[in-house]
This record gives sequence, C-alpha cells and structure tokens, in this order.
Amino acid sequence: MITPEDIIYEENAGPSKEDRVLGVLCYMPFGFAIPFLMKKRSDFISFHTKRGGVIFGLYCIAVLLSFFWFLGTLTLIYLWLAGFAGWKAYDGEMFSYRFIDAIVERI
Repeated sequence: MITPEDIIYEENAGPSKEDRVLGVLCYMPFGFAIPFLMKKRSDFISFHTKRGGVIFGLYCIAVLLSFFWFLGTLTLIYLWLAGFAGWKAYDGEMFSYRFIDAIVERI
C-alpha cells in the first residue's frame, strides 16, 4: 500500500517542479538563455541548457546552410527533437540524443 510519505519521498527524489519547467523552457528557441538570466544553477538545469542550446544551434545552422529551402521540414524536425526532449525534461529525466552528447562533449 502506498502511503503519503512514499509520495512525498518520490516527489523529493528528483528535480523540483521549477527545475523541470526550466528544463522544458531550455528547448524553446533561445530558451537556453532563461536559466542564465534567472541565475539558476543545478546539474539538471545545466544538462538541459547545453542540449537545448545545441539543438537550437544545429537548427539555425541547418536553415542557413539550406538557404531557407527546407525551412518547413527543418522546423518540424526541430520541433520534434526539442518537444520530445522537453517532455522528458518535464518528467525529470536527463534524456539526451547520442549525436547531441557527442557535440556537447566537444564543446
């Protein structure tokens, strides 16, 4: 049987709700700057800030290199990648794509 103490422990085991919401915001266009402006520091926020910045940076580079020919397709890909990662961030997970991890390690 689940007791209220178990629920409280489970909620406190992961990142706070504020951190999870900031993690989601990191995947919005230019959203990776929000934690810097708020001066929030945590491993969870740092993790999602880096990955959100890389995903948005790759999107911008791809749009510029394609001379805006594939803007719709690239935007849909960006929304899918950022949306899925933001959903995982809201769930409190430190999810990342392998190709993003490779880029973050080089930076």
